[in-house]
Amino acid sequence: MITGININETKPYVSKIDPDKNNPTIFQIGVLDPFIRSHIDDQSTNFELSSKNPDDLARANVGLSKRNVLAVKFGLRGLENFADPQTKKAVSFDTVSVSINKANYNAVTDVILKMFSKTLIDELAKVILDENELSAAETKN
Repeated sequence: MITGININETKPYVSKIDPDKNNPTIFQIGVLDPFIRSHIDDQSTNFELSSKNPDDLARANVGLSKRNVLAVKFGLRGLENFADPQTKKAVSFDTVSVSINKANYNAVTDVILKMFSKTLIDELAKVILDENELSAAETKN
């Protein structure tokens, strides 16, 4: 029997680039449902199957940076112990409601996302996107 993905589950994650091993920032990583995952893929992928020249090959463009930002925007469910670079105070996690295909999703505010480095966004996106895959053990259960 295949076990489904629990879209309400979150897992704590500490970044590999966090310099403070004694008091790290904890990111709560969530799972993307198939609708928001397809939205992210559609927003960051462009396919050209044909052109005016019949000898041209099909082309695909993937906007990895855009995909990663969107994955974090919709897959990050919380954070603890993250300092605002201006005030040096802990950031209060906040989301906004975003309507996509007639469904509402909680998305991390752009104010918070703008505080993340590209390296951190890429790392968190990989973890979030990997959470959408069933492991061999999960598939077996």
